[in-house]
Amino acid sequence: MKKTVWIMAAILMFAGLLAACSSDNKGDTKGTGASASPTPPALIGLPQGNFELTWWVDTREDVQKIYEDYKTEFEKLHSNVKINIVKTPDDKVQERISVAANTAQLPDVQQGSILWPLTYAKKNLLVPLDDIIDKDDFEEGALKSLAVDNKMYIFPNNSTATGLLVNRDLFKAKNANDLLPANGATWSYDQFLKAAKAVNDPAKQIYGFGTYAGDIGGDQGHHMFLWGFGAKTWSDDNTKAILNSPQAVEGLEFLLKTIDEGVVPPGAAGLKAGAVINEMFLQGKIGMTFGSIGNLGAFDKAFNEGSAKKFEYDLIPYPSKDGKTSSSVLFGHGTWVWNTKNENKMKWAKEFAKFINNKDNMTKMSKATSVIITRKSLAKSYEPNSMQGKTIQLTKYAGNIGAAIPGYTETRNAFFPELQAVFLKKKTPKQALDDWVAKANEIVTAASK
Repeated sequence: MKKTVWIMAAILMFAGLLAACSSDNKGDTKGTGASASPTPPALIGLPQGNFELTWWVDTREDVQKIYEDYKTEFEKLHSNVKINIVKTPDDKVQERISVAANTAQLPDVQQGSILWPLTYAKKNLLVPLDDIIDKDDFEEGALKSLAVDNKMYIFPNNSTATGLLVNRDLFKAKNANDLLPANGATWSYDQFLKAAKAVNDPAKQIYGFGTYAGDIGGDQGHHMFLWGFGAKTWSDDNTKAILNSPQAVEGLEFLLKTIDEGVVPPGAAGLKAGAVINEMFLQGKIGMTFGSIGNLGAFDKAFNEGSAKKFEYDLIPYPSKDGKTSSSVLFGHGTWVWNTKNENKMKWAKEFAKFINNKDNMTKMSKATSVIITRKSLAKSYEPNSMQGKTIQLTKYAGNIGAAIPGYTETRNAFFPELQAVFLKKKTPKQALDDWVAKANEIVTAASK
């Protein structure tokens, strides 16, 4: 009897093996036969099927080819996924995000300034990325600055710090190059104004300092100008605007002085940042203006194409009242995933975000002129006297511009009209700053509810 049972069991097991082999030969990939290919570890948990992802990217010239390479390489690895790149100019991106958020037309993935998306995290419109960020390769402070309620919503990939862009050729032509600080040294506002006057030549439409108040673009430079007198824009606990202190008023009075003394282009109240930085400065008409390494890609392209005459540019610290310190704003670029409510596409969007920010791809990104890689393992390679090295020196002067404050974008929209009123002599610096602080605090209160 026992022998009969054993024989029957063997027959049944053999029959099962035949059935499995027969199933495999018919192409049944759902079975568990020996010939079935194991799922690659990287794809476990990713939805099957074909997907199209929309990827909004910033328009910096020197990284566009890199973005295209990322798209191509990812599509080769994952033939079921198509990436559609959409360029989004900085001066329109906040408006585009707002419209897209209110019409359920958000992209799947976005690449751009870390200042753009953070306020949407509390509205459940961003996808947490903690599980795909290898945090050990980033400075803790950088990660904290991008966290909302202790969750990471942006994968940081490169950073920059702002300062004064300088046309060294204009200063050399006036034998005034020694009026500028050398090797990252700090300087005072009195020294700054002297340098601006040295290259100022209105008859040739050349001005020592480029300032503007036509829109929100580059408004960080105005805050930095006031910070140099000891002002702060926001309270230490990030709950209210305080940019109407005596120090802030003194700073805005000095900024107005540059207009009164004629070292600023006429009509500064209506000029936009793009016109001053990307047109007037690029065409050799401005000695100094607000900017960062992020502007250099467009400059180099214009030089190479012959649409602007090449000159020696530099990046130096903003002045301060006592000349012992400086002011800067720490910008950065990163990748984030929008909560589109489509769970399958969001999983692939996270996979794409992880891919473009891995160490190998960030090494490729590090070759771009406008980029300073955020990864600690890659940031050590920059020479101190390079534009990247000079930018790194400016990071120690970074102040709080308020990017994570509720209603931040709306507070920016309320700021430049007050600046215009000062430039046009319709308000005193104190009146304008008092009015902005009142408006900003109303915006923050409403956005915090």
